Amino acid sequence: MTKKITLSETGAMLLAAKKIVLVCHVSPDSDTLGSALGLMRKLEQFGKEIVILVDDDIGTEFNFLPGITRCIRPQSNKSIYADILAIIDASTFDRIGLAGEVVKAKITLNIDHHISNAQFVDYRYLDIEAAATGEIMCDLFETMNWKYDLEMATCFYAAISTDCGFFRYSNTTHKTMLRAAELLSAGVRPNEISDIIEMKSRSTIELLAKVLATLSFEYSGRVAYITIANDLYDKNIQTDSFVSYPRYINGVEVAIMFKAVEPEVTRVSLRSSNIDVSKIAIKFGGGGHLRAAGCTINAPVEEAKQQMFTALKEIL
Repeated sequence: MTKKITLSETGAMLLAAKKIVLVCHVSPDSDTLGSALGLMRKLEQFGKEIVILVDDDIGTEFNFLPGITRCIRPQSNKSIYADILAIIDASTFDRIGLAGEVVKAKITLNIDHHISNAQFVDYRYLDIEAAATGEIMCDLFETMNWKYDLEMATCFYAAISTDCGFFRYSNTTHKTMLRAAELLSAGVRPNEISDIIEMKSRSTIELLAKVLATLSFEYSGRVAYITIANDLYDKNIQTDSFVSYPRYINGVEVAIMFKAVEPEVTRVSLRSSNIDVSKIAIKFGGGGHLRAAGCTINAPVEEAKQQMFTALKEIL
């Protein structure tokens, strides 16, 4: 049974351990990566042995994050023993992939902000009001009286700013802005981070043009979706932002991107302005936020579409 703990208990637990494995979720974004990397740097200042695992490819747009080369991919034939397995910014156990199998830890800990969070660890700190797990990291640092250096602040600012759409999304709060301001005081240059993250390669734009040609509608225009078929999918091209295009079409309540990452595996990204899409993602073993969620459907892309549209019918 999962025990809910406070930030001070979370900090004390981390300080009491000698070896800690920090795990980011699959399809890693700035929040999971930045939160883990910033925490890693602080814990190593306290003499802790830290390993960061990511069971997925990491986009080149994250190369600016200090310490990003420390992230390694778990291997099925290589067990890792630790005092704590700390799962960062993931709401379910399957979101950490192979890491959940290879890490042998005395304690499992989850630090997260997703409303769809499942109780799948020994100890959990959850704040669904936080705009990002990076914001929780700032709360943790304040609670424990830990100081930032520029590298930590850069990681946490990237985590916070991207998860609230550079302070445009509805999850942006007064506190979110205050935390970001604190990080700027540590020397973070917000324009440099946004420029790096928002910069697109030529191949990304060329793929976007092809994907936008697949734009289609269901439920009398209330649902808009785009498709990245198997022949278009390229793991080296970052496509997470593509779903924002159907999202901002007038009259669309739910925007979806179907991405055929394998012939029998489809990743689905859901966005909405007024519908709780996390409920839909949960039906397929995924999760996320009220207005932004995702899941993986183990089916060809066309079959995955029909499963998703059937699930949407119950909500629309």
